Amino acid sequence: SSGINAEYGGLYYSHRLLHTPYLYAKFHKKHHEWTAPIGITSINAGVVEIVISNLIPMSLGPFIMRSHLMVVWIWAGYVLLYTTIDHGGYHLPFLFSPEAHDYHHKTFNCNFGTLGILDMLHKTDQPFAGTIDAQRHYVSCSLKPIKEIHPDPRKPSNSAVKRKKDII
Repeated sequence: SSGINAEYGGLYYSHRLLHTPYLYAKFHKKHHEWTAPIGITSINAGVVEIVISNLIPMSLGPFIMRSHLMVVWIWAGYVLLYTTIDHGGYHLPFLFSPEAHDYHHKTFNCNFGTLGILDMLHKTDQPFAGTIDAQRHYVSCSLKPIKEIHPDPRKPSNSAVKRKKDII
């Protein structure tokens, strides 16, 4: 657990650091070119950002725990899968939610971590809290799309669009 905490803390603080004006403009802006990310955008970053915000945090846990090489490879695979899903744009059943990170890519000023704990502690989740995206941010065990379970009240539903077409 100390290894996971090290990775989580390292990622949160390095990611938040990359959002300071100078470092954002110099290194992190490229990653945020996509405001609605897809899986491949998780690696849309320069070398400095990959080292600071990806490789170092991911390596902290195995280094602290003095993990076997096989464990390191399994951990790296898990982190890459998590990152790809987090940038995937799909809220898949039985998997963790990408809603907080999707919101981060829309607004750039909140949700710097992966689990949300440090965001709550530092109040960097405040812009996200109370949004329709926050209501959708949970592991869904339903095969029904999350956007049908929690429709956006600002957007017309499909049935409302169909009724409008019937009238015309």
